[in-house]
Amino acid sequence: MTEKITLGIDTSNYTTSAAVAVGGRIVLNKKIPLPVKEGERGLRQSDAVFAHIKNLPDVMSAVKETLGGRTIDAIGVSVTPRDAVGSYMPCFLAGKAAAYSASAVTGAPVFEFSHQAGHITSALY
Repeated sequence: MTEKITLGIDTSNYTTSAAVAVGGRIVLNKKIPLPVKEGERGLRQSDAVFAHIKNLPDVMSAVKETLGGRTIDAIGVSVTPRDAVGSYMPCFLAGKAAAYSASAVTGAPVFEFSHQAGHITSALY
């Protein structure tokens, strides 16, 4: 039986990130920090979206290299800041677009999560 391969994508207001897990083991954790000016706490959403659009090709190239021709079985993506009605930040649309684009090519199902749930799950991991 082949080990399942999962792709995770997160585009927060600080980092463009992708991870690949093979059989539950993380084999890639690629992160590109967004350019936040010294003394500031983050970016305007339009600047964050622009930065993610610039970063995603590099992040996804690292994913392709890691896969080595293997097939992605599932894709997880953060689409909201937290699990609450109305929770929304445009920066997560970049990751959502990347996830659904990868799904369209691979046929892998997409599972949507909140950024907060990702933090909680990684702490448990």
